[in-house]
Amino acid sequence: MELNIENRRYIGNKRKLLNFIDDAIKQEDIEFNTFGDVFSGTGVVAEYFLDKGKDIYVNDILYSNYVVYKAILSNEKYDEEKVKYIINEYNKLKPANIKENYFSDNFSGNYYHYDDAKKIGFIREDIENKYNNKEINEREHYILISSLLYSIDKIANTVGHYESFLNKEPEYKNFEMGFMNLKKYNGKSYIFNEDANNLVKRIDVDVMYIDPPYNARQYANFYHLLENVAHWEKPPVFNKAKKMKRDSIMSEYCKSNAKAVFEDLIENIKAKYIIVSYNNTYEAKSTSSINSISYEDMINILNKRGKVSIYETDYKFFNSGKTNLDKHKERLFICKVGE
Repeated sequence: MELNIENRRYIGNKRKLLNFIDDAIKQEDIEFNTFGDVFSGTGVVAEYFLDKGKDIYVNDILYSNYVVYKAILSNEKYDEEKVKYIINEYNKLKPANIKENYFSDNFSGNYYHYDDAKKIGFIREDIENKYNNKEINEREHYILISSLLYSIDKIANTVGHYESFLNKEPEYKNFEMGFMNLKKYNGKSYIFNEDANNLVKRIDVDVMYIDPPYNARQYANFYHLLENVAHWEKPPVFNKAKKMKRDSIMSEYCKSNAKAVFEDLIENIKAKYIIVSYNNTYEAKSTSSINSISYEDMINILNKRGKVSIYETDYKFFNSGKTNLDKHKERLFICKVGE
């Protein structure tokens, strides 16, 4: 099974909006060599421009996303045949021969069938052992973890996130890992895992693309299980959803001070153009989905940095809860800094 960067169930995934973003840039006659994406999520926007030969600065506060960038977007060397051989060996494993482990103890019977969970836990531990024993290099380490993350996400007993699991027993899926589809890029990548407001003070790009969360739905809550597997520090988990402590990855953009945090971000960006993705979930029926930054606030904040153009398209977004928007629109604000 071949896995591509966009093959994830991820809230806010911009895969279907890539042409919309690219077309807007072309309509503005923007010429650029460097592209920043500091709330990158799946990484599809940054990858799109890296594939066009641009140098990218890609960042996300979630470590599980950073791992994917290091696997797919990195310029580091790796041995493809070695990685494929390791994955093929993992796929031959029989659950009956595997002992209980951290993953099966915590995530079987809820997110995964017991036999699938045993296999997942064994594989993740073995990846870490191989890296510590220098059997694989850093990029191979990230590739194997990413392949595991994408593969376990496909069979999870969920609606697409880990805020909760389905109210039924997980089915046995005979879990197998896929292999990440890795390309060679002409552009260079610079990859970060930190707070975006701090990062923008240290990087200077031609185009800075911004797509922060705009409501109370914390990504740390949605993807805690993937974060847990990515770090593999085996922390205690609690409550029905089996979450670990995650205070350090809670986004300020999902809190009441989101407007002030966003204004601070825009003020400190070093770029010729600032491009902001924005959607109209301020009309959502679910209170946790309502936008924390209004359309008017967005215009006022961006106008302080330069001339703003606005593009709009209809868009059916990934819905994993009660939010239902019949006339959902995705907007793109393009600010030409200094004008």
